[in-house]
Amino acid sequence: MAGLPPDPKGWSVEQVKQWAVAEVGIDAEDADQLVKQKIGGRALHTLTKLDLERWGMPGGPAGLLMEAIEGLGGGGGSSSVAAEPELSSKRARLDAITLQEGDGAELESVLW
Repeated sequence: MAGLPPDPKGWSVEQVKQWAVAEVGIDAEDADQLVKQKIGGRALHTLTKLDLERWGMPGGPAGLLMEAIEGLGGGGGSSSVAAEPELSSKRARLDAITLQEGDGAELESVLW
């Protein structure tokens, strides 16, 4: 990835777009969704395919982008729960509360 810093988490919004077009192969028009949503390198690793599609990116490019994000080693939002122990622990507690209480009443306190 010539011209880009080696650590994707340090990429600017424009560098993410450059990577998405040049390396992933999505159209500039689809990559503009990343710019519109101000997705820099750190935010790139939090994305889910649902986010991308909700912002208007077609399923094909969204899938390619998610696959490429996972290939960067940071994982996308769909797999980041397993990669982040603290988040994984909070998710497990949330699941337990939801099962015990039958609703998400304590959702906010568990997540934050």
